[in-house]
Amino acid sequence: AAAAAEEEEEARRLQAEVVGSASPPLLSVPCRLVRLLSAQPGVLQLHRDAVRFLPDPPCEAEAASVAEDRSSCVETSSVEAARPRCWPLSLLDDVVQRRYLLRRVALELFLASGRSHFLTFEAKETRRRVHARLLSLCPQLQRRGATARWEGRDLLEARHAELVDDWRSWRISNFDYLMQLNTLAGRSYNDLTQYPVMPWVLQDYTSHTLDLADPAVYRDLSKPVGALEPERADKFAERYRGLAQEHDPRAGEAAGLPPFHYGSHYSSAGAVLYYLLRLEPFTSEAIRLQGGRFDVADRLFDSIPETWRSCMSNMSDVKELIPEFYTLPDFLRNDAQLPLGTMQAGNALGDAHLPPWAASAEGFIEQHRAALESEHVSEHLHLWIDLIFGCKQRGRAAAEALNVFYYLTYEGAVSLDTLGPQQREAVEAQ
Repeated sequence: AAAAAEEEEEARRLQAEVVGSASPPLLSVPCRLVRLLSAQPGVLQLHRDAVRFLPDPPCEAEAASVAEDRSSCVETSSVEAARPRCWPLSLLDDVVQRRYLLRRVALELFLASGRSHFLTFEAKETRRRVHARLLSLCPQLQRRGATARWEGRDLLEARHAELVDDWRSWRISNFDYLMQLNTLAGRSYNDLTQYPVMPWVLQDYTSHTLDLADPAVYRDLSKPVGALEPERADKFAERYRGLAQEHDPRAGEAAGLPPFHYGSHYSSAGAVLYYLLRLEPFTSEAIRLQGGRFDVADRLFDSIPETWRSCMSNMSDVKELIPEFYTLPDFLRNDAQLPLGTMQAGNALGDAHLPPWAASAEGFIEQHRAALESEHVSEHLHLWIDLIFGCKQRGRAAAEALNVFYYLTYEGAVSLDTLGPQQREAVEAQ
């Protein structure tokens, strides 16, 4: 908190200096500031002491849309007006090259306070110019261990051996290991489309007591969610074989869809909003996507046991978890008394229902985190990592592991720069 306050005070001082200065910025480029599902257009300016983001003024249509959101039938409090931002270079701890909508055109700025800001540019060359200038202005980014000079898979490969050594030596926990893997792989809390992902580690959500020494309570971490239930796994395998027979890469546009097991994904913006519906700013994001209202009550997150059952039976539901399932009991409670509606069975939605072995939201987090750090999970966690971050993400190994997703979820599947506006919008929506 002290570091954040110091950062804000320094930012205000530099903002005043920059505004009052007659000297032009060293570099000025258009960009977008990404926050959850929003991408605020504006201009990024690099000065000798600070990075400054100036938002574009809203057009009439955007202003009308904001006014409509604010007068919707559900009142929310997290609508944040676009405002200029200023980040002192002296407090810039790291800058990491990122993807945005599967294009390598973004940067994430990490500050000493622990905060981060996600910026995306129209072209990779623009990002390169900004990145190079930041490195020249910030000697601290050249230090040993900084990730500023690495990109994408190069960053993960460069740092993974050191990270694995820390994990195997018990210097970091399973949770910390997974969080660092998420960061190195390009996942960010700032972008809902690539939010950090965590595994389901348990499969027992019906017992009244949980014995973490019993291997039977744990999920098989060597398989993706879609392959955990044998009968459903057979159906996914049959889908893949059928699409593979129809697909001919030599046929150009008539080739048919590349084969896949799953049409939905283990990690998506929709899944994050589903889980975090009861917390701002996710509440407002979910309402905005539904045109100013909550979705139908039967489609909202109501129960951990029921969500697990859906992930084991629904052909379109193969989602994993998010970090909050191991750290934050608040997302399971409806402390804001949100009007989430009533299900067809007559049950009014309030707090999320817990497994019988959890007496409270805090009790669930405590036992769930203990399961993640258990000896059983420690011995098998690398198998899940292979599926999500490692050698079974793509190619033959992914196909054999029943781990192939719809082709547009993979980087490089299509070049957005070659598409027209309507085609590009449709592909980005995937």
